[in-house]
Amino acid sequence: MDTRPITTWDEFVEVVEDLHTERDSRAKTGLASVSELLYRGQPDACMTLQTTLDRMTSRVITLSQYYHFVSVIKAKVESVTGHTWAIPSVDEFEQWSNGQFPPFPNLPGYAYLAYLRHHGLPSPLLDWTKSPYVAAHFAMAPPPRDGVESVAVYVYLESPEGIKTGDVDAPAIQSLGPYVSTHRRHYLQQSVYTICTSGTGSSIQYAPHEDVVARDEKGQDLLWKLVIPISERRNFIEHLQRMNINPFSLFETEDKLMEDIYLSEMFLTERL
Repeated sequence: MDTRPITTWDEFVEVVEDLHTERDSRAKTGLASVSELLYRGQPDACMTLQTTLDRMTSRVITLSQYYHFVSVIKAKVESVTGHTWAIPSVDEFEQWSNGQFPPFPNLPGYAYLAYLRHHGLPSPLLDWTKSPYVAAHFAMAPPPRDGVESVAVYVYLESPEGIKTGDVDAPAIQSLGPYVSTHRRHYLQQSVYTICTSGTGSSIQYAPHEDVVARDEKGQDLLWKLVIPISERRNFIEHLQRMNINPFSLFETEDKLMEDIYLSEMFLTERL
């Protein structure tokens, strides 16, 4: 992982443009399909890349175990929300997983899994955005916690050489792609999800993204960490407001409207 200190908004924009130029130069070689850059903002630079499932438990959970769980709760979710999802049965999922090894051409029930993640269920999906500025919002908008000196925006490029090297059973990160029928804010936020798995067949299990980052192997994915001082929070929020990137534009809920009013009418203008 390449860690880069950022001191100002202008420097952030410059580094982002440089990374896009680097990505585009790789794409022009035509040797392999090069993915889009993905971004993730975190309100504390000391935080690691963790899914909400990682934060909930340290137990090893297989793909089959998690799929069985979300299948069990599906009736309850559908009854309360009024939404329905056509997903494979647990037996069909088991048949699918038996012949799989990462990366998967698809993940059964992806739309349902994305919906559950968006609404707060502990999930193995790690959310990213295609917009560096949306990521900057998620890094800077939350009220700073005591002791936090800097935030981070992670930048991820999936296996730019087109092939991930290493042990087939070793942890590997995979992007699931942006196109999925799920909540509207998935598209407002330009969301993309990744999963990290290890093993093959019926033994495939979810693994921490940090297990891949820590290996820092050549021929794998590229990851940059842009570290920004929290003292730049006002400057970043002001620029993002001009771009109409704010809590309400990204979520469109009344709660987020109030959060946006605080940022735009109280924090920036100091009306109170």
